[in-house]
Amino acid sequence: MHVTLIFPGIALPGFDSYNKKRTVDANFIDHGLASLSASAKARGYSVDLIDLRMLRDWTHFREEVRRRISTTVWGVTSWSLHYPDVVRAVRILKEEKEQAVVVLGGVHATIQTQQVAANALIDHIISQEGEITFVKLLDALADGKRPDRILIGEGPVLDEIPWVDRDLFDMTGELATPMVPGLPTPFVTTNAGRGCPFKCNFCQPAERAVFGNRVKMRSQRNVVDELRYLKDRFKFRSWMAHDDLFFINHRWSREFCEQYKGAGFTEPFVCQMRVDLMCRYPDVVKQMAESGLAWAMIGFESGSQRILDLFQKETTVEENLQAAKICKEYGVKIWANVMFGAPTETPAEVLETVRMVWKIAPDHLSSSYFTPTPGSGMAEEVEKKGLTIVDPFNGSCRTPNKAKMKDVDYEWLNKAIELAYQGGTEEQLVALVRPPDHAKERLCASH
Repeated sequence: MHVTLIFPGIALPGFDSYNKKRTVDANFIDHGLASLSASAKARGYSVDLIDLRMLRDWTHFREEVRRRISTTVWGVTSWSLHYPDVVRAVRILKEEKEQAVVVLGGVHATIQTQQVAANALIDHIISQEGEITFVKLLDALADGKRPDRILIGEGPVLDEIPWVDRDLFDMTGELATPMVPGLPTPFVTTNAGRGCPFKCNFCQPAERAVFGNRVKMRSQRNVVDELRYLKDRFKFRSWMAHDDLFFINHRWSREFCEQYKGAGFTEPFVCQMRVDLMCRYPDVVKQMAESGLAWAMIGFESGSQRILDLFQKETTVEENLQAAKICKEYGVKIWANVMFGAPTETPAEVLETVRMVWKIAPDHLSSSYFTPTPGSGMAEEVEKKGLTIVDPFNGSCRTPNKAKMKDVDYEWLNKAIELAYQGGTEEQLVALVRPPDHAKERLCASH
């Protein structure tokens, strides 16, 4: 039985973007689909891919569907951001192949299962992790059975599933697109684990819905062995761990560094880290830096303690500053993730964040508007208060380029963000909070 997987990731880069735009959205492989493909191939099924980023338009997609005469099962993944494109793709698919068996999985299928189930064109829905359940579904369909429409995924032991299938995607885009400035190419991405134990409510509980309440890590040996394979095959010169928190367990990290260096690797890498853990274990940060950690992607989020507490971040502004000092001490470059425009955030609190950015002096600042991400605790809160103005799909992108909520003065906010990027003086900040027409007390209504 042949399976065609569909990657619908055109919401940001658009059609005809793969290997033509130098952005990660246009070029990175999707590890979820690549993992499903690896598991299906290990079971003996043949698999191919339609990557919408490589197509001209929806007519081209229709042509690709038509020419796949042998495909029985069509597997689609979806973030909330991608769901409108998923709906259109599935409609075209069923118009061309009425008997096609369409299976939807991914984050949106997990956090909005009932919404997805209302689409009668989707034959099966897999929530949570899909590697085991998708293969079982394929087995059942191959035997002529019709399993339940909604299936709960079984969480795999990560060392027991195959490494992701990089033959599914055209790897040339990712190899040429390092995540951060200055990293040498070829560049690759991998995942060492799944899940996050923390409670940040701009993300949770959506992630726990997908991965459960605990973190699962591959063994250090399994990760290093995959890196050996990737080195032999792609000759990579830098890499990234996609994990929400690669530095999540200090014992795991210590042993990984030992094995990474022991295998002869010196290639620089980038990963996401958390300030309180960095402050608690600065010696591990040092060991990681000595092993190849070149960039730390850190969610500082805000320079206001009240806003950090609102986000249930369980970190402090002082830890933000201390973590930055630790990075600078050990020569690790800082990719600073910062959010502006949180519900009830005042202009004075926005400027606290600007000041924090100035103190941190990151090597790269990545700012975003606070976005009520579907499935998150904060999304529920702002919806209750009637603040959301964007649709839950296209508006779920966090980039600061369109309004997210009612009662936020985004024109003023952009002036503050510009100061964060460009630097400035305290006098400029004071002038910003006292405009001629005198700003409202709150940047965002508290309701």
